[in-house]
Amino acid sequence: MQPTWRRAVIDLVALGALAVVVAGAGRAAAGEPDIQFVEPEEARSADDGSSPFSAASRKGPRRADAVPGYAELSSGLKVPGYMYTTRAKRLKIYNLQRQIYEYVAVAAVKEIEGVVEWARVDKQWRFKEAGNTEKVYTGKSYPVRMLKWRLVLRNEHEIVGHILGQPLYVEHKGTPERFILHKRQKGPLGDTLEDLVYVRRVVFGPQAFNQAVDELAGKAASPAAGQQP
Repeated sequence: MQPTWRRAVIDLVALGALAVVVAGAGRAAAGEPDIQFVEPEEARSADDGSSPFSAASRKGPRRADAVPGYAELSSGLKVPGYMYTTRAKRLKIYNLQRQIYEYVAVAAVKEIEGVVEWARVDKQWRFKEAGNTEKVYTGKSYPVRMLKWRLVLRNEHEIVGHILGQPLYVEHKGTPERFILHKRQKGPLGDTLEDLVYVRRVVFGPQAFNQAVDELAGKAASPAAGQQP
């Protein structure tokens, strides 16, 4: 299943539409957010905001542990919003230096950077015929990328390692957008590495959020964001 932002984020018309949405969300309050650790909770109703896509209507972000900031994609687009991961979960990262898994609350993170370990375009092969082990090239190819992640915590401690497909939700004006922190990405046949968009950087804090909102508003107001006059 392709992410909803996969194609749209690199289209300038969609860029203008996103800017209109976030412009109505207002600016984040000054000051650093308090670090909050979310503990598991028992029974919840289907519409109490437990799910990032709950229809519960509340002012502000749907989650009390949401942190303002922006996610920057490899296409160059910065998506501002209030960020969180799965409820009662922390970011699970395999520390390559210590060779152990570590669990980090989103609110304890200052910045996340996606580091490309390698990227290439692979050919698609298939068996020549049933019962024959010989393979032939189909003439098609697909992009593949391997990523590791650098987490910078608020105390400046750094963790570098692999994250195995964990979601990061970026909520703007009550609508959460899901991005996946991959270890390995594989794109559809015929796509290029440029088509295979990934989260290049995540910056947390009200200042980062407001900066991204202002940038989107500026791009939406420019002639390049829509049709040339």
